[in-house]
Amino acid sequence: MKRKKYMAIVMTTLVVVTMAGCGENASENVSENIVDNAVEHTEDATEQSTDSTEDNIADSVYADVESGNAKVEYTGKGDSTVYLELSQVLTESESYTIDEICEALNQIEDFQNEADITYSIIDCGSDGESELLVEAQLSVMYSLDMIIKKVDDKFVICYARDNSDRVTEKINEDGTIERYLSSAYNIHGTDYAFVDAAGEYKFFYGVTETLSLFDTYDIYKGDSKISISTEGLDAEHIAVLEYYFEENYEDREYFYSFYTIDDNYGKVETEEGKADLAELGVRFKDEGYLVYDQDGIDAVLRDREDEIGYTKL
Repeated sequence: MKRKKYMAIVMTTLVVVTMAGCGENASENVSENIVDNAVEHTEDATEQSTDSTEDNIADSVYADVESGNAKVEYTGKGDSTVYLELSQVLTESESYTIDEICEALNQIEDFQNEADITYSIIDCGSDGESELLVEAQLSVMYSLDMIIKKVDDKFVICYARDNSDRVTEKINEDGTIERYLSSAYNIHGTDYAFVDAAGEYKFFYGVTETLSLFDTYDIYKGDSKISISTEGLDAEHIAVLEYYFEENYEDREYFYSFYTIDDNYGKVETEEGKADLAELGVRFKDEGYLVYDQDGIDAVLRDREDEIGYTKL
């Protein structure tokens, strides 16, 4: 079985760099040296850690999963796959080897190549109990991440998500998940979720950032669209943060925060900008949406943490 190359890591690096630049010119002018250095450093770090990582897996309860001698159960829980939907090719309560799961996904997309798979030991919830992170690069465009936990005497998939060239994610050692989405040069988003110590997947929140507005800010709900006018405002220098607690796109109830930017997409405050944001807030509220300043957003997210048992580790 091949080892996964560094495609997913480089893709994540590119998305994060693009988000930091936040502009078309910034994303177009990313130095090739930055990418090359990121790959080089990642390769060096990976080479240095490969032996210890493999030793950790070999010494863990997940050694048989990596070798293909043990199967993992698909329960449907924690399945957030979108394009490569596991529910289309796997049966709930049935168990499969990792290779069998990757091969089954060929029914959805013909990858025509062997999956490159990386196995890592993580500790969801930092409770001292290990889980197995499986990252399978299926093609240049698509990959699959899974977190597997030993529950009683069997291995269970407690989280699964597919990635593409526009959507990548980072799964941290404590089971927290950061998912990066890019839909346009000025529109980027991040979803935050986690798998807790019990192996339960929970969606924390998501936020979409739009830098520089047009004549309207459009909000979509199913087949309907609400357009909020920016007439009379310096829309080009306004940024909107759109928050939500629902992972399913069709179920989302949005709430908002705003800030002003300069010509280089940097955050800046001016008296004129404050007046524009106040007026924009009124227009959003008139359509029934909640609007918060940064302190309000922080308070709402703290309440969300308490509600779902999320702990920053």
